[in-house]
Amino acid sequence: MSNLTLLKEEIKDALLERDFEKVVRLALENKKVFSILISLAYDKEDLLCWRAIEAMGKAAGAVAEKDPLTVRNIVQRLIWSVREESGGIGWSAPEMLGELVINSPLTCEDIPPIILSFHEEESLLKGVLWAMGRIVHAGISGMEGSYEVVKAALNHKDPFVRGLALCAIPETRIVETADKIKDMMDDEGRLKIYENHELFETRVGDIARKVLNH
Repeated sequence: MSNLTLLKEEIKDALLERDFEKVVRLALENKKVFSILISLAYDKEDLLCWRAIEAMGKAAGAVAEKDPLTVRNIVQRLIWSVREESGGIGWSAPEMLGELVINSPLTCEDIPPIILSFHEEESLLKGVLWAMGRIVHAGISGMEGSYEVVKAALNHKDPFVRGLALCAIPETRIVETADKIKDMMDDEGRLKIYENHELFETRVGDIARKVLNH
């Protein structure tokens, strides 16, 4: 086994054990950890993918304190991955960018509007809504115009999109969206949500009820 393969296996084991601190330590020692985390974040049905997304933010937050340039390089790589010229599909770029913003807000203060700009690409909408919700609820600015995107997404045909849109409603806008949220309490659409390091299935209606009772 090559050193890179061994490192990847070590990271996978740490993620499966929810040992994010170990991933952070490895990232401080070896920048290749970030490339490995990106490579693991391609299957949204897989818990490992979401833990890689979470670990990306935690690791970048630690590295940014000593080496902000490395984090900026990761940001540029993720943005490039969703551009047409990259030839890729961007996998989990919006979600990872969102975690980078939350964990290293000073290094990534110009990134929220860029994440929001990806919403017109249907394949990226779920990731954008996820990142928007995380950023808005973390109290980080720069998502001006996000509410209009969220409001439109509440009527989307995909229950996953509707559920994530509910999660992305800013607390300051819940009152004016209350009627719509109430209507969605009977929404039987199902989706998987990553929360507290775990992936679980829920109903759109249950999310609506949770948002209203927050």
